[in-house]
Amino acid sequence: MVRNKKINRKLAIKIVVTLLVLGFVIVGIIMLVDNVPSLKETLILATTVKPETFTELYFEDHLSLPDKISLFIENSFEFTIHNLENKDMEYPYEAYIDIDGEKQMIDEGSVFIKNNEYITITVDYTVTVPIQRSKVIVNLIDKNQQIHFWTVEESET
Repeated sequence: MVRNKKINRKLAIKIVVTLLVLGFVIVGIIMLVDNVPSLKETLILATTVKPETFTELYFEDHLSLPDKISLFIENSFEFTIHNLENKDMEYPYEAYIDIDGEKQMIDEGSVFIKNNEYITITVDYTVTVPIQRSKVIVNLIDKNQQIHFWTVEESET
């Protein structure tokens, strides 16, 4: 019976010492994280899930984009802005034709899109100056995000 008391006492001492050491280690880690900002930031980044944010910009029915245009005839295309920024956003945009580095504006505006919603915009335009090959560009101004397609003037036959 005396032997069991000695074993129990030794076991209890080992458990208490282990818990004390573990407590000191935990307190030390907490103090280190609190006092070293980069460690705190690393710990927060490692344990926090940040949702991905982005905006989709694309042409509707990209296979039917006008690859040839005629002078003085109205052309059109549609593009879509899809807000996946996890907040409501205002999107200023511009659509223009780049003719040999010269910007010919065909549409500009701004649209408000709620989070996880989208808006499709139709751009109607008429080319009044001869062009050979040009790029039609849609630019989300604040996002510095662009899409484009190439077109040529349809030759008269």
